[in-house]
Amino acid sequence: MIRKWIVVLVVLSLVGIALISGCTSQQSTPQVTTKPTGSSAQQTQVSGNLTVKPTTQVTIPVTGVFVKVSYLGGFSGTYGVNNVMIKPTPNSGVKLYEITNATGNVSATFKKDDGSTKHEITVELFQNGKSLVSAKNSTPYGIASITYKI
Repeated sequence: MIRKWIVVLVVLSLVGIALISGCTSQQSTPQVTTKPTGSSAQQTQVSGNLTVKPTTQVTIPVTGVFVKVSYLGGFSGTYGVNNVMIKPTPNSGVKLYEITNATGNVSATFKKDDGSTKHEITVELFQNGKSLVSAKNSTPYGIASITYKI
């Protein structure tokens, strides 16, 4: 009788493991493309219409004024000082933009170029390695905007 219960327990355990690991249904495997960059390689995953690029760690310099923009998808926007704005090329991931001779009102406005609600765009201002102000937005086509007087 005990052997019968042990066999039932083993069978149920194997079925549970198969269900948890997803072995019961076929799932499409995303196409992975490897692009060498410098000393290490990054992988870009393509699944349907969504392309996911891994972000690299950005080191904030200890001197100067920088705007850091972080978003998994595509983003675009402007940044500058005293209403003299720079419009960088649309981008994705984590980008760091230096503002030289930053004296006065520093502002940055960046928007998500897609309708994602799962990920937020973050805009952050740094001076001499320290965060001064930040803004986040996770709404579809959301805008994150900061203004700070230096």
